[in-house]
Amino acid sequence: MGETVRRLGAFIKKDLIESTRNRSIFIAVLLPVLASLLFSVLDSVQTPKQFSIGVLDQSDLGFASFVESTALNFEVRIVHDEEEGRDMLAAGILHGLVAVRGGSSFQIFLDSGRPLYFFALKENLTSLIEVYVGAVPAYDLEVVAVGEGRVSRSVLPVWITVTMSMIGIMVVSGMFAEEKDSRTLDAIGVSPVGYHELLIGKGVFGVVLSLGTVLIMLLLNGAYNMGPAAWAAVLILILCGSLCFTAMGLLIGVLSKGQSAARSAAAIVYFPLLFPTLISDLSTSTRLLAGLFPTYYLFTGLESILLHGGGLPGIWNEFAVLAGFSVLLLAAAALAHRRMVNVRV
Repeated sequence: MGETVRRLGAFIKKDLIESTRNRSIFIAVLLPVLASLLFSVLDSVQTPKQFSIGVLDQSDLGFASFVESTALNFEVRIVHDEEEGRDMLAAGILHGLVAVRGGSSFQIFLDSGRPLYFFALKENLTSLIEVYVGAVPAYDLEVVAVGEGRVSRSVLPVWITVTMSMIGIMVVSGMFAEEKDSRTLDAIGVSPVGYHELLIGKGVFGVVLSLGTVLIMLLLNGAYNMGPAAWAAVLILILCGSLCFTAMGLLIGVLSKGQSAARSAAAIVYFPLLFPTLISDLSTSTRLLAGLFPTYYLFTGLESILLHGGGLPGIWNEFAVLAGFSVLLLAAAALAHRRMVNVRV
Protein backbone atom coordinates (compact mmCIF):
# COMPACT_ATOMS: atom_id res chain seq x y z
CA MET A 1 0.00 0.00 0.00
CA GLY A 2 2.77 2.43 0.94
CA GLU A 3 4.65 1.62 -2.28
CA THR A 4 1.52 2.27 -4.33
CA VAL A 5 1.00 5.67 -2.67
CA ARG A 6 4.64 6.51 -3.31
CA ARG A 7 4.32 5.67 -7.01
CA LEU A 8 1.09 7.65 -7.30
CA GLY A 9 2.84 10.60 -5.69
CA ALA A 10 5.67 10.27 -8.21
CA PHE A 11 3.18 10.31 -11.11
CA ILE A 12 1.46 13.42 -9.76
CA LYS A 13 4.78 15.16 -9.09
CA LYS A 14 5.94 14.37 -12.61
CA ASP A 15 2.75 15.81 -14.12
CA LEU A 16 2.97 18.96 -11.99
CA ILE A 17 6.57 19.54 -13.11
CA GLU A 18 5.71 18.90 -16.75
CA SER A 19 2.71 21.24 -16.52
CA THR A 20 5.04 24.17 -15.89
CA ARG A 21 6.65 23.49 -19.28
CA ASN A 22 3.47 22.64 -21.17
CA ARG A 23 2.14 25.73 -22.94
CA SER A 24 -1.41 24.38 -23.25
CA ILE A 25 -1.66 23.77 -19.51
CA PHE A 26 0.06 27.07 -18.77
CA ILE A 27 -2.52 28.94 -20.86
CA ALA A 28 -5.45 27.00 -19.38
CA VAL A 29 -4.38 28.01 -15.87
CA LEU A 30 -2.84 31.43 -16.51
CA LEU A 31 -5.70 32.93 -18.53
CA PRO A 32 -8.35 32.44 -15.80
CA VAL A 33 -6.00 33.89 -13.18
CA LEU A 34 -5.21 36.95 -15.33
CA ALA A 35 -8.91 37.39 -16.08
CA SER A 36 -9.63 37.29 -12.34
CA LEU A 37 -7.11 40.07 -11.80
CA LEU A 38 -8.78 42.08 -14.57
CA PHE A 39 -12.22 41.63 -13.02
CA SER A 40 -10.85 42.76 -9.66
CA VAL A 41 -9.56 45.93 -11.31
CA LEU A 42 -12.97 46.53 -12.90
CA ASP A 43 -14.57 46.32 -9.46
CA SER A 44 -12.42 49.22 -8.30
CA VAL A 45 -13.37 51.41 -11.27
CA GLN A 46 -16.20 53.73 -10.34
CA THR A 47 -18.20 56.31 -12.26
CA PRO A 48 -16.50 59.71 -11.96
CA LYS A 49 -18.03 61.98 -9.32
CA GLN A 50 -16.68 65.36 -10.47
CA PHE A 51 -17.14 66.80 -13.95
CA SER A 52 -15.77 69.86 -15.70
CA ILE A 53 -18.51 71.26 -17.93
CA GLY A 54 -18.28 74.06 -20.45
CA VAL A 55 -21.37 76.19 -21.08
CA LEU A 56 -21.84 78.27 -24.22
CA ASP A 57 -24.80 80.56 -23.52
CA GLN A 58 -24.68 83.41 -26.01
CA SER A 59 -28.31 84.31 -25.29
CA ASP A 60 -27.44 84.83 -21.62
CA LEU A 61 -30.40 82.79 -20.38
CA GLY A 62 -28.74 81.96 -17.06
CA PHE A 63 -28.19 78.28 -17.78
CA ALA A 64 -24.66 78.36 -16.38
CA SER A 65 -25.90 79.76 -13.05
CA PHE A 66 -28.66 77.15 -12.95
CA VAL A 67 -26.14 74.32 -13.41
CA GLU A 68 -23.84 75.70 -10.70
CA SER A 69 -26.67 75.95 -8.17
CA THR A 70 -28.28 72.61 -9.08
CA ALA A 71 -25.45 70.18 -9.87
CA LEU A 72 -22.87 70.48 -7.11
CA ASN A 73 -20.55 67.94 -8.72
CA PHE A 74 -20.29 70.04 -11.92
CA GLU A 75 -17.48 72.57 -12.26
CA VAL A 76 -18.85 75.08 -14.76
CA ARG A 77 -16.61 76.98 -17.14
CA ILE A 78 -18.02 79.70 -19.36
CA VAL A 79 -17.08 79.26 -23.01
CA HIS A 80 -17.45 82.16 -25.44
CA ASP A 81 -16.96 80.29 -28.70
CA GLU A 82 -18.07 76.85 -29.86
CA GLU A 83 -14.78 76.08 -31.57
CA GLU A 84 -12.90 77.01 -28.39
CA GLY A 85 -15.14 74.73 -26.35
CA ARG A 86 -14.71 71.80 -28.71
CA ASP A 87 -10.94 72.26 -28.66
CA MET A 88 -10.97 72.21 -24.85
CA LEU A 89 -13.11 69.07 -24.94
CA ALA A 90 -10.75 67.36 -27.39
CA ALA A 91 -7.76 68.33 -25.23
CA GLY A 92 -9.35 66.78 -22.13
CA ILE A 93 -9.75 70.11 -20.32
CA LEU A 94 -13.54 69.73 -20.36
CA HIS A 95 -15.54 66.55 -19.88
CA GLY A 96 -18.58 67.96 -21.66
CA LEU A 97 -19.86 71.06 -23.44
CA VAL A 98 -23.43 72.37 -23.48
CA ALA A 99 -24.38 74.93 -26.12
CA VAL A 100 -27.60 76.86 -25.40
CA ARG A 101 -29.16 77.60 -28.78
CA GLY A 102 -32.34 79.23 -27.55
CA GLY A 103 -35.01 78.99 -24.88
CA SER A 104 -35.54 75.24 -25.34
CA SER A 105 -32.85 74.29 -27.84
CA PHE A 106 -29.63 72.73 -26.58
CA GLN A 107 -26.71 70.82 -27.99
CA ILE A 108 -24.42 68.58 -25.93
CA PHE A 109 -20.86 67.72 -26.95
CA LEU A 110 -19.20 64.76 -25.20
CA ASP A 111 -15.83 63.06 -25.56
CA SER A 112 -16.54 59.57 -26.97
CA GLY A 113 -12.99 58.51 -26.11
CA ARG A 114 -13.85 58.51 -22.38
CA PRO A 115 -16.72 56.02 -22.01
CA LEU A 116 -17.17 56.47 -18.25
CA TYR A 117 -17.60 60.23 -18.60
CA PHE A 118 -19.61 59.90 -21.81
CA PHE A 119 -22.40 57.71 -20.44
CA ALA A 120 -22.53 59.38 -17.03
CA LEU A 121 -22.78 62.88 -18.53
CA LYS A 122 -25.22 61.87 -21.23
CA GLU A 123 -27.79 60.88 -18.62
CA ASN A 124 -27.01 63.64 -16.13
CA LEU A 125 -26.99 66.52 -18.61
CA THR A 126 -30.18 65.31 -20.30
CA SER A 127 -31.97 65.20 -16.95
CA LEU A 128 -30.56 68.59 -15.98
CA ILE A 129 -31.81 70.25 -19.18
CA GLU A 130 -35.25 68.70 -18.71
CA VAL A 131 -35.45 70.24 -15.25
CA TYR A 132 -34.24 73.60 -16.57
CA VAL A 133 -36.89 73.83 -19.32
CA GLY A 134 -39.58 72.59 -16.95
CA ALA A 135 -40.21 69.27 -18.69
CA VAL A 136 -42.35 66.97 -16.54
CA PRO A 137 -41.04 63.39 -16.51
CA ALA A 138 -43.55 60.76 -17.57
CA TYR A 139 -42.66 58.45 -14.68
CA ASP A 140 -40.51 58.15 -11.59
CA LEU A 141 -37.98 55.33 -11.85
CA GLU A 142 -35.54 54.11 -9.22
CA VAL A 143 -33.14 51.27 -9.86
CA VAL A 144 -32.00 49.40 -6.77
CA ALA A 145 -29.21 46.83 -7.04
CA VAL A 146 -30.01 43.73 -4.99
CA GLY A 147 -27.51 40.96 -4.27
CA GLU A 148 -23.91 40.74 -5.43
CA GLY A 149 -23.21 43.71 -7.69
CA ARG A 150 -19.49 43.42 -8.32
CA VAL A 151 -18.42 42.71 -11.88
CA SER A 152 -15.90 40.06 -10.82
CA ARG A 153 -18.39 38.06 -8.74
CA SER A 154 -21.13 38.25 -11.39
CA VAL A 155 -18.95 36.63 -14.10
CA LEU A 156 -17.18 34.20 -11.77
CA PRO A 157 -19.67 31.27 -12.08
CA VAL A 158 -19.42 31.10 -15.87
CA TRP A 159 -15.65 31.69 -15.84
CA ILE A 160 -15.08 28.88 -13.32
CA THR A 161 -17.30 26.56 -15.38
CA VAL A 162 -15.30 27.35 -18.53
CA THR A 163 -11.99 26.83 -16.72
CA MET A 164 -12.86 23.55 -14.98
CA SER A 165 -14.31 21.97 -18.10
CA MET A 166 -11.26 23.09 -20.12
CA ILE A 167 -8.78 21.61 -17.64
CA GLY A 168 -10.67 18.33 -17.32
CA ILE A 169 -11.64 17.73 -20.93
CA MET A 170 -8.78 19.26 -22.89
CA VAL A 171 -5.77 19.18 -20.57
CA VAL A 172 -6.24 15.80 -18.84
CA SER A 173 -7.18 13.99 -22.05
CA GLY A 174 -4.10 15.33 -23.82
CA MET A 175 -1.77 14.42 -20.96
CA PHE A 176 -3.03 10.83 -20.77
CA ALA A 177 -2.83 10.38 -24.54
CA GLU A 178 0.69 11.82 -24.47
CA GLU A 179 1.78 8.80 -22.46
CA LYS A 180 0.79 6.64 -25.44
CA ASP A 181 2.89 8.74 -27.82
CA SER A 182 5.88 8.64 -25.47
CA ARG A 183 5.58 4.85 -25.01
CA THR A 184 5.17 5.19 -21.26
CA LEU A 185 2.40 2.60 -21.32
CA ASP A 186 4.74 0.08 -22.93
CA ALA A 187 7.33 0.72 -20.20
CA ILE A 188 4.68 0.28 -17.50
CA GLY A 189 3.83 -3.11 -18.94
CA VAL A 190 7.27 -4.48 -17.97
CA SER A 191 7.61 -2.64 -14.64
CA PRO A 192 6.14 -3.14 -11.14
CA VAL A 193 3.89 -0.14 -11.70
CA GLY A 194 0.29 -1.05 -12.47
CA TYR A 195 -1.60 0.43 -15.42
CA HIS A 196 -4.33 1.52 -13.04
CA GLU A 197 -1.85 3.62 -11.06
CA LEU A 198 -1.20 5.76 -14.13
CA LEU A 199 -4.94 6.30 -14.59
CA ILE A 200 -5.42 7.23 -10.93
CA GLY A 201 -2.36 9.49 -10.97
CA LYS A 202 -3.63 11.41 -14.01
CA GLY A 203 -7.04 11.72 -12.39
CA VAL A 204 -5.68 13.06 -9.12
CA PHE A 205 -3.50 15.51 -11.04
CA GLY A 206 -6.52 16.82 -12.96
CA VAL A 207 -8.54 17.29 -9.77
CA VAL A 208 -5.66 19.03 -7.98
CA LEU A 209 -5.02 21.34 -10.96
CA SER A 210 -8.72 22.26 -11.18
CA LEU A 211 -9.10 22.85 -7.44
CA GLY A 212 -5.92 24.92 -7.23
CA THR A 213 -6.85 27.13 -10.20
CA VAL A 214 -10.40 27.71 -8.98
CA LEU A 215 -9.28 28.52 -5.43
CA ILE A 216 -6.88 31.17 -6.79
CA MET A 217 -9.73 32.64 -8.87
CA LEU A 218 -12.04 32.73 -5.85
CA LEU A 219 -9.47 34.44 -3.63
CA LEU A 220 -8.55 37.01 -6.28
CA ASN A 221 -12.22 37.93 -6.61
CA GLY A 222 -12.88 38.47 -2.91
CA ALA A 223 -14.52 35.15 -2.09
CA TYR A 224 -12.61 35.05 1.21
CA ASN A 225 -15.47 37.16 2.60
CA MET A 226 -17.88 34.25 2.26
CA GLY A 227 -19.06 32.49 5.37
CA PRO A 228 -18.10 28.92 6.37
CA ALA A 229 -21.35 27.48 4.99
CA ALA A 230 -20.81 29.06 1.58
CA TRP A 231 -17.17 27.92 1.50
CA ALA A 232 -18.19 24.35 2.38
CA ALA A 233 -20.80 24.36 -0.39
CA VAL A 234 -18.49 25.78 -3.05
CA LEU A 235 -15.64 23.40 -2.18
CA ILE A 236 -17.93 20.36 -2.36
CA LEU A 237 -19.37 21.58 -5.65
CA ILE A 238 -16.04 22.28 -7.36
CA LEU A 239 -14.61 18.98 -6.08
CA CYS A 240 -17.54 17.11 -7.61
CA GLY A 241 -17.28 19.14 -10.80
CA SER A 242 -13.55 18.56 -11.14
CA LEU A 243 -14.09 14.80 -10.70
CA CYS A 244 -16.74 14.86 -13.42
CA PHE A 245 -14.69 16.73 -16.03
CA THR A 246 -11.46 14.93 -15.16
CA ALA A 247 -13.23 11.60 -15.65
CA MET A 248 -14.48 12.85 -19.01
CA GLY A 249 -10.93 13.83 -19.98
CA LEU A 250 -9.58 10.44 -18.90
CA LEU A 251 -12.23 8.68 -20.98
CA ILE A 252 -11.27 10.69 -24.06
CA GLY A 253 -7.57 10.08 -23.43
CA VAL A 254 -8.03 6.34 -22.99
CA LEU A 255 -10.12 5.97 -26.14
CA SER A 256 -7.81 8.11 -28.30
CA LYS A 257 -4.89 6.63 -30.21
CA GLY A 258 -2.58 9.54 -29.45
CA GLN A 259 -2.34 13.14 -28.30
CA SER A 260 -3.42 14.62 -31.65
CA ALA A 261 -6.54 12.47 -31.75
CA ALA A 262 -7.29 13.29 -28.10
CA ARG A 263 -7.09 17.03 -28.70
CA SER A 264 -9.40 16.79 -31.71
CA ALA A 265 -11.93 14.71 -29.77
CA ALA A 266 -11.72 17.03 -26.75
CA ALA A 267 -12.40 20.09 -28.91
CA ILE A 268 -15.42 18.35 -30.47
CA VAL A 269 -16.80 17.53 -27.01
CA TYR A 270 -15.84 20.75 -25.21
CA PHE A 271 -17.72 23.40 -27.15
CA PRO A 272 -21.08 21.59 -27.51
CA LEU A 273 -20.83 20.73 -23.82
CA LEU A 274 -20.34 24.36 -22.83
CA PHE A 275 -22.40 26.37 -25.32
CA PRO A 276 -25.91 25.30 -24.18
CA THR A 277 -25.04 26.43 -20.64
CA LEU A 278 -23.99 29.87 -21.86
CA ILE A 279 -27.34 30.41 -23.62
CA SER A 280 -29.54 28.60 -21.09
CA ASP A 281 -31.39 31.79 -20.09
CA LEU A 282 -32.61 32.57 -23.61
CA SER A 283 -35.67 30.34 -23.52
CA THR A 284 -37.27 27.27 -21.97
CA SER A 285 -35.94 25.14 -24.82
CA THR A 286 -32.33 26.22 -24.30
CA ARG A 287 -32.68 25.62 -20.56
CA LEU A 288 -33.98 22.10 -21.17
CA LEU A 289 -31.12 21.47 -23.61
CA ALA A 290 -28.53 22.79 -21.12
CA GLY A 291 -29.97 20.48 -18.46
CA LEU A 292 -28.61 17.50 -20.38
CA PHE A 293 -25.01 18.50 -19.61
CA PRO A 294 -23.01 18.62 -16.34
CA THR A 295 -21.69 22.11 -17.11
CA TYR A 296 -25.18 23.52 -16.50
CA TYR A 297 -25.39 22.11 -12.96
CA LEU A 298 -21.94 23.35 -12.05
CA PHE A 299 -22.82 26.81 -13.36
CA THR A 300 -26.21 27.08 -11.60
CA GLY A 301 -24.74 25.76 -8.35
CA LEU A 302 -21.96 28.35 -8.43
CA GLU A 303 -24.52 31.08 -9.19
CA SER A 304 -26.58 30.03 -6.17
CA ILE A 305 -23.56 30.22 -3.87
CA LEU A 306 -21.54 33.15 -5.23
CA LEU A 307 -24.34 35.49 -6.35
CA HIS A 308 -27.23 34.63 -4.05
CA GLY A 309 -25.45 33.56 -0.87
CA GLY A 310 -26.79 30.01 -0.93
CA GLY A 311 -25.33 27.05 0.90
CA LEU A 312 -25.54 23.27 0.71
CA PRO A 313 -29.37 23.11 1.04
CA GLY A 314 -29.70 25.23 -2.09
CA ILE A 315 -27.45 23.10 -4.31
CA TRP A 316 -28.48 19.54 -3.44
CA ASN A 317 -30.00 19.04 -6.88
CA GLU A 318 -26.87 20.31 -8.67
CA PHE A 319 -24.63 18.24 -6.40
CA ALA A 320 -26.65 15.06 -6.95
CA VAL A 321 -26.63 15.44 -10.75
CA LEU A 322 -22.90 16.21 -10.86
CA ALA A 323 -22.19 13.25 -8.57
CA GLY A 324 -24.23 11.01 -10.88
CA PHE A 325 -22.33 12.22 -13.94
CA SER A 326 -19.04 11.69 -12.07
CA VAL A 327 -19.86 8.09 -11.13
CA LEU A 328 -20.97 7.22 -14.67
CA LEU A 329 -17.95 8.84 -16.32
CA LEU A 330 -15.47 7.34 -13.86
CA ALA A 331 -16.99 3.91 -14.43
CA ALA A 332 -16.83 4.41 -18.21
CA ALA A 333 -13.19 5.57 -18.01
CA ALA A 334 -12.23 2.58 -15.80
CA LEU A 335 -13.98 0.14 -18.15
CA ALA A 336 -12.35 1.64 -21.25
CA HIS A 337 -8.98 1.60 -19.48
CA ARG A 338 -9.36 -2.07 -18.54
CA ARG A 339 -10.12 -2.96 -22.16
CA MET A 340 -7.10 -0.97 -23.30
CA VAL A 341 -4.86 -2.82 -20.83
CA ASN A 342 -6.26 -6.22 -21.87
CA VAL A 343 -5.46 -5.45 -25.48
CA ARG A 344 -1.88 -4.46 -24.59
CA VAL A 345 -1.39 -7.50 -22.37
